[in-house]
Amino acid sequence: MKPIKIFVSALEYSANLHLANLLAVFKQKNIPFTLCGIFDMQVVPDFKSNFEPSIFRVMGFVGILKLIPRFLRAKHQLANIATNCDIALFMDSSSFNIPLIQTIRKNPKTPHIIYYILPQVWAWKPKRAQVLSEICDELWGILPFENDFYPANTPLSYVGHPLLDAIPYTLTTQQESDKIAFMPGSRKSEIQALLPTFKALAIRLKNEGKTPILIVPKSFKTRNLNAIYGDTSVFTLHFDTYDALRECTFAFVCSGTATLESTLLGIPTILAYKARVLDYYIAKTLVRLNFIGLANIFLEFSAFGAPKHNPNPNIPLIHPEFLQDAVCEDTLYQAYKHYDYARFFNQKQKLLEYLKCGSAESCAQNLENFIKNLQK
Repeated sequence: MKPIKIFVSALEYSANLHLANLLAVFKQKNIPFTLCGIFDMQVVPDFKSNFEPSIFRVMGFVGILKLIPRFLRAKHQLANIATNCDIALFMDSSSFNIPLIQTIRKNPKTPHIIYYILPQVWAWKPKRAQVLSEICDELWGILPFENDFYPANTPLSYVGHPLLDAIPYTLTTQQESDKIAFMPGSRKSEIQALLPTFKALAIRLKNEGKTPILIVPKSFKTRNLNAIYGDTSVFTLHFDTYDALRECTFAFVCSGTATLESTLLGIPTILAYKARVLDYYIAKTLVRLNFIGLANIFLEFSAFGAPKHNPNPNIPLIHPEFLQDAVCEDTLYQAYKHYDYARFFNQKQKLLEYLKCGSAESCAQNLENFIKNLQK
């Protein structure tokens, strides 16, 4: 059987982890394929990418402006690579991927275009739903409510949530442990914004007999940690998120996928988020949500429906959220001391039932069906 050619655009580290899980299932089905495009070869080591995704990663609105010249130089080269493939798979990063898809579509020969891990049109930029429905052949949603935000007859199917493929366990009761995790993010700006507060809190907890664990992304193992984190002597460092959290009784986590991850694992979590002042106020103007934590957002939609909202948003659904100036040592400490563990574990189970299953098997089956039709 002739190998199928798959172009991938996966910029974010989390997207690459989900890509690796998808390809693992695809290999189990013994379908020969080749891979090209943008992906992280440390996460997907058996294939050679055309561009390393790290050169396109930015944070915030100001960072995007700096990225534009680099993207314009690469866009047409990537489009030419994609048009020589059978399938083009786009994951997350819609500000990057939508213009790339539009460039690919200008070529009379285009691959079958699939978007997996859709942009958060339920939070902001709702017009992207119309755009994606027009330029993609298939949309693979990872949230049960996403279809409510797209035009009728959009080729969108819910495939499950990729984190449920990744997490190796889910705890049902609080751990008997003195270890507390701190996860300040994976971008330098995130880390530098949160770490001073996290350090002060870690010292306070250490004086009470706790062991603060700083969870560092695996990709940082070969980097100069002092340049990124500064003095980390108050912490015990750990480079494996799942192994570290399994030993912890609590976690203070930067906003993003990590809060959903710790929640699904069954680790009582507090979300903390600080951004550049300009970025924060731009986002606050554009985003119309009661919460920023994914677990809280998903549970809100599951309970009240999308696009409706919780009529009492002052009560977090599963974990507290502290933003900007509210991120301070004493505020986080008091939230930790008065945490509602019973509510957390009850709501975590509801979240698991709502998301239902992982997505790798469904996505691989979709690809296999397309390939069978292609090769008839």
